[in-house]
Amino acid sequence: MLAVNILRYVFVPLVSLVIGAFVGCLAGFALGWLLAFGYEKRGPSDPGDAPAYVALGLMLLGGCVGAVAGLIVGIIWSVRSARSHATLQPRES
Repeated sequence: MLAVNILRYVFVPLVSLVIGAFVGCLAGFALGWLLAFGYEKRGPSDPGDAPAYVALGLMLLGGCVGAVAGLIVGIIWSVRSARSHATLQPRES
């Protein structure tokens, strides 16, 4: 039973990391897409595909920030859950 609890406490931060990265990518893409609507070409030297690069950069940044935030939240939740579970269980001598 102990191995199942340990695997659960390891699995939760990994899942939260993936979910955080996915949500961060979606948020970065949505922000990049919103910024792309307001893009105007300023002249002949201005690249026309700049909004795509901005959206990709914001997706990458959002994914990284979301992954870190998800990992931190998952670790905090897992540690708090393990501590509350440990206080509820009687100690065996």
